Amino acid sequence: MHTFDGHDGVVTSLDLNGPYGTLVTASKDNTIRVWDLSTFNCLGLLPGHKDYVGCMQLTQNTLVTGSRDNSIMIWDLANLMHVQAISESLDSSNYPGKANGDRLDVSEGRSRRSTDTLTTLDNCWTSTLHGHSAPVTCLYHENEKLLSGANDKTIKEWDMVTGHCVLTMDLLWAMSTSDSGSGWMDYDLQEHSFVGGLQFWEYALCSGTIDGALRMWDLRTGQSHRTLVGHTAPVTSIQFDEYHVVSGSMDKSVRIWDLRTGGIQEIMQYEDVVNSLQFDTGKIVVGSGTSLKIYDRVSRQHSYYTGHTNVVECVRFSDSVLASGGQDSTVRLWSR
Repeated sequence: MHTFDGHDGVVTSLDLNGPYGTLVTASKDNTIRVWDLSTFNCLGLLPGHKDYVGCMQLTQNTLVTGSRDNSIMIWDLANLMHVQAISESLDSSNYPGKANGDRLDVSEGRSRRSTDTLTTLDNCWTSTLHGHSAPVTCLYHENEKLLSGANDKTIKEWDMVTGHCVLTMDLLWAMSTSDSGSGWMDYDLQEHSFVGGLQFWEYALCSGTIDGALRMWDLRTGQSHRTLVGHTAPVTSIQFDEYHVVSGSMDKSVRIWDLRTGGIQEIMQYEDVVNSLQFDTGKIVVGSGTSLKIYDRVSRQHSYYTGHTNVVECVRFSDSVLASGGQDSTVRLWSR
């Protein structure tokens, strides 16, 4: 395990684009930090947002961030020169990121850089999208299409080339036509996300919301056509593939749904709220409580990664490397 120090507040979101590539982290200290995973050095800060970033996605060199300042920013990290950070960093021998076969050697160590010594990465910003009237809580982009969910109770579709919003979906209307209930009104939107997660593929969109429901949408019409009801508290994260949707919730459970039948295939119950998850064909990685739960989908057994001293807020993995951020203000990198 390797630990990245530097943030002065809860780590709210992170993503990485490969074991030897770039890691981006955001925190309630209102900074976005960019790290080089080949050296474990912090390359600098991305300026621009006026409040903290709560969601992001990094795909190759394109980074999209959504903030509590109601805006979405798009960044191009292609111009980052990782080697420039080596001469500016502390002795990189303390933070080994050496290759071990095809795996990154995540040796025990810590990376620290104080904010006042960091470079501001002014040449990475490409555009800002305005349209939401409340904090942006989740987003997903693929090719030139971007979907975002916000506490203004809408989901918006954006053309990333023109920067225009091409579709707005009204979640209150969708809720009024389903049987998900009204218990969500007890939740304070200053502390909770109205849209906890979303993902699309071509014209199919899946969203998870504060009423505990998952909804399937047709992006050609902007209409919700299917509601999956089961969670008893706000949905915090979702992901789907061609067969299943996996969702995490404040009801302390992860549910695997069969897309063909709409039924629940499996439920994993935990002792703490599920804040984040990601899955592939072999495993589901869950951030809940102070540990990471790794669920093997074949053996149906759990393993646990411990090290955070407070609640894990976000998890992401790429190939053999797993990253997590927590309320302890640290980011931790794990080999799996």
